[in-house]
Amino acid sequence: MVTGTATAAGKQRRVQSEEVRRAQILMAARSLIAEQGYERTTTAQIAKRASISEGTIYNYFPSKVAIVSTLKDQAMRAIMAGAFAHATPGMQGGSLVRAMLEGAFAAAHENADLMRAFTLTVELREYTHADPCAPGDASGEFIEQLQQFFAQQQATGFIPRSVDLNVMARLILGTVDRAMEDVIVGGHTEQEGAYVDLMVRMFSRTLYVE
Repeated sequence: MVTGTATAAGKQRRVQSEEVRRAQILMAARSLIAEQGYERTTTAQIAKRASISEGTIYNYFPSKVAIVSTLKDQAMRAIMAGAFAHATPGMQGGSLVRAMLEGAFAAAHENADLMRAFTLTVELREYTHADPCAPGDASGEFIEQLQQFFAQQQATGFIPRSVDLNVMARLILGTVDRAMEDVIVGGHTEQEGAYVDLMVRMFSRTLYVE
């Protein structure tokens, strides 16, 4: 007789195995996209790089674009983590905004290959949810976390109550996204400092001054 403990252990091993296989597929797809771009990358190539059969891929992802969409969310979460990692306790105003922007840009550069793939893939844009900030995806998570982060400062009086934090968070995400696209995808790296300086002035004055 199989005990409850043995059944639970077996289920845990299957889940762990599935997570490993999923990670292998994503890693293989990312490396291929970095080498030859999205359009030239096929699921057959991804399977070969991951040392699995092509059919196995479809147990985890319905299509190539679904794989890239998952990679997009991973990159977005890395950029999000980079921003919040630089927000040390006690910081506020322009110094806080600058630290978060610089952390986000540093993480974006580390994911430049994926950002280029996202921007140039029409298929991915069509696959993405109609609301790019919908709850459940990485952009939606970023909106929520940024809003909660600033809400804590608003509660202590650093940010005026008149500031609509949801609108502000969406504005920040949209502006930063366009700036990163120009700097990283467009190759205008010399403009990064100017973008950061301008966004610091824009966001800090709106957030911290009536």
